Amino acid sequence: MYLSHPVRRMRDDPGDASAALVVELAADAEPSRLRDTVTDADGEVVEALEFDCWLVRLPEAGVDELCSLPGVVRVETDATLERTVDETVEGEEGSSPGNGDTREV
Repeated sequence: MYLSHPVRRMRDDPGDASAALVVELAADAEPSRLRDTVTDADGEVVEALEFDCWLVRLPEAGVDELCSLPGVVRVETDATLERTVDETVEGEEGSSPGNGDTREV
């Protein structure tokens, strides 16, 4: 199983914050176990993604249990999701597409 560096830190030394994570399950893994584990940790399954991946949000204290689930192949922070350049926030100065601003919103 692959765990990104930030996920390993959360697993070994959880803080009080919530974590948004991308969890990849093996093709034969049961997604209901993922849902139950995230729910039991007072988190939520936010979205089913492509390639047997799920976007979840849960307290860092639940990351160890999540990573211990059978069938988990990879866990990374949601920063791994591709963000489009066209995303802007209304009223934010200098955030129009094409001006070189690459901040995530």
